[in-house]
Amino acid sequence: MRSIKRFSFPALTLLLLLVNACTLDVNTDPNNPSSVTTAQLLTNAQLDIVNSLGSGPPGLSNAANVFAHQVTQRSTNDQYAITGQDFGLTQAWQNLYRAIQNLSVLEQQGTAANQFGYVGIAQIMKAMAFSYMVDVWGDIPFTEANQPDQNPAPKFDKGADIYPQLFTLIDQGIANLAKQSALNPAADDLIYGGNLVRWRKFAKTLKLKLYNQVRLVQDVRTPVTALIAENDFIGPGDGFALRYGTASAPDNRNPAFREEYNITTTGRDNYISPYFHDLLLGTGTWNPLLQGIQDPRIPYYYFNQLSNARPTAQNAVEYRNGNFVSIFFSSQGPNQGFDQSSSQTIVGLYFAGGRYDDGNGVTAAGVSGASARGDGPQRILPYHSYLFIRAELAQAGVTTGNARDFLEQGMNAAFAEVNAAATTASAPALSAAAIKSYVDAVLARFDAAGAEGKLEHIMTQKWISNFGFGLESYNDIRRTGYPRVFDPNNDGLAFTAVNRGFPQSFPLAQTELNLNPKAPAQRVIANDKVFWQK
Repeated sequence: MRSIKRFSFPALTLLLLLVNACTLDVNTDPNNPSSVTTAQLLTNAQLDIVNSLGSGPPGLSNAANVFAHQVTQRSTNDQYAITGQDFGLTQAWQNLYRAIQNLSVLEQQGTAANQFGYVGIAQIMKAMAFSYMVDVWGDIPFTEANQPDQNPAPKFDKGADIYPQLFTLIDQGIANLAKQSALNPAADDLIYGGNLVRWRKFAKTLKLKLYNQVRLVQDVRTPVTALIAENDFIGPGDGFALRYGTASAPDNRNPAFREEYNITTTGRDNYISPYFHDLLLGTGTWNPLLQGIQDPRIPYYYFNQLSNARPTAQNAVEYRNGNFVSIFFSSQGPNQGFDQSSSQTIVGLYFAGGRYDDGNGVTAAGVSGASARGDGPQRILPYHSYLFIRAELAQAGVTTGNARDFLEQGMNAAFAEVNAAATTASAPALSAAAIKSYVDAVLARFDAAGAEGKLEHIMTQKWISNFGFGLESYNDIRRTGYPRVFDPNNDGLAFTAVNRGFPQSFPLAQTELNLNPKAPAQRVIANDKVFWQK
């Protein structure tokens, strides 16, 4: 990972203004982006893609975190009612296509100038971006996207037709990384700092992830076996993540941190889900899977503003457990609408670079942007996710190998990631004893479970470890059914209810549907699945 603070932010701010003035959707003229350097194109594309997938606005994980029941919000997401007119969704659509356009220009310029390192990275990142777009929207413009002169109204390609082309695109990227290059990226590469070996390892890990994504609808044993035989995947510290900075002027901190720690009168967006808290606490109220096993990551994952020294909440509370204050998903309770900006439990050190919960809380004014660093990285494909993928593939019989061993390695890698964040923030690290106690307890449950229960344990640990990147958990829930999500209609609470089905996909951006005569009808998100859902 590379910190954005290593890039020149006055130049970057100007650049963002310039590039943002170019393409806003797949039908807008690119306005001659070839005049922008390869370095500028790469940096902006990386920012656009990661921010569009991540947890801060306008990231797709902002809604997916709610659908994965790790946070709750006072918004339409709280009723599974996301629409194609939601600002975050339409912005993510536009920004992703702008990033893909810039990467296409980067391919062209890099090829012409023999800058094949840039070309390879551009192809790999395009494949990643398109894969997540298919995952959430199903059918999207692909073959005719970003061609305003030839195809001002691009057709929507089927997701099942796009995915095979992404494997080809990744392979092309890997091949270009291996070529002699006249110029390779360095600090302008915000992910790996120009380390092409790490890009190659990420590309092959991405391929494995995509094969796992489609394993329920096609036989992937042969390509997965060949890929694993190469043994060329990411290792500790090699995960795909963008590390933000700590500066507030200009502000280069994690977008989710800026949302939660820099408020005026609008309130904080995210509450930690009581369901998620209950499962981590080991209470077992709504999901008994980990009952009696308390997760030691709680004080790293979220921060209680209240404390024993300041126990009084700002208003009447809907849900409270000690100093943990929150609201329920899809609640109609009498206290659900009360402002708790200075009382509610908020996202913490991991994932947003917020505060570690030392139990002391804060004053009645609540936390501020000056109270923490804000440089938590947005993790897209960390090392522990790779290990959980290996565990799933082994458990499903797609590959050989011991699913239990991969599960154990995945949990330990996830704890190591938390301790790395603690070191950065000068917070106390998790002890080896605490980690071992938790891992051993989960493995004992895994050993006692049947085949389906073993899969549930793998997916639940992946879900917990991917806190802060709800898009991956949202994919896993739709693909495998795990982890089990909170059901407000069967939770024993009289004031929670939802009359919409779980979203099987996201609605298409309404702006695109309005402008493009070739666009399909708006998706019925409770019914319209993507192609890899069995």
